Amino acid sequence: MSETSYEAAKAAFQIRLEEWNWAGQKAARQNILEAFLQLAIANGFNSVSMRTIANAVNIKPPSLYSHFPDGRDEIVAESLRWHFHRFGVALLEAVAPATNAEEFWDAMVRLHFTRQVRLPESNLWDLLVATDRMAEVLPQDLRAQVDDWVTLHERMYEAAARDMGFANPTEHVQVVVTLLEGATRWAPTDCTDAELDKLADRAVTLSRAILAVDFQTVSTLAS
Repeated sequence: MSETSYEAAKAAFQIRLEEWNWAGQKAARQNILEAFLQLAIANGFNSVSMRTIANAVNIKPPSLYSHFPDGRDEIVAESLRWHFHRFGVALLEAVAPATNAEEFWDAMVRLHFTRQVRLPESNLWDLLVATDRMAEVLPQDLRAQVDDWVTLHERMYEAAARDMGFANPTEHVQVVVTLLEGATRWAPTDCTDAELDKLADRAVTLSRAILAVDFQTVSTLAS
């Protein structure tokens, strides 16, 4: 197995994912994380306080600290990790049946697209990560962790693209990821499952078209 193959990139992603054992998490902690996500989606990230989280899970605010001693910052960090873990598990399940790079790429795109459209928290965390890149709102160690996750995810795309015959796909992958993360701008969130499948097909087609673009030629023509 080549070190740059999609199988190797998938293995590296899986190793990082297995560093967190969410099966051992107490139900109370997961309920708090879920409440935080829902409140942030409904009211905005900055509006969520320890008191509003406590009210949502029907406990007294001081009791939250028995689950998260470092308070809101710890809840934010654990929510990011939980979101990444759930996304990663779903991604690995989606690409498991792939027998070649083309099927692997298509499965990645479809999963990425459908989660962006169906799960509002995906857009919430994309916004949080983007905000951190501009204003550094996350703790330094968490920022490094997030950057690592993003890199491992994009390397899966890049490795599949190389296996498909595209020699230098890094810039193309960045454009594809940007397209998918903005899916709710061109795909309605209230679409039916059948409509979602057709839109996912469109996302795959667009992603393949982006891979085929010669950016150097486009830049030359534009100038």
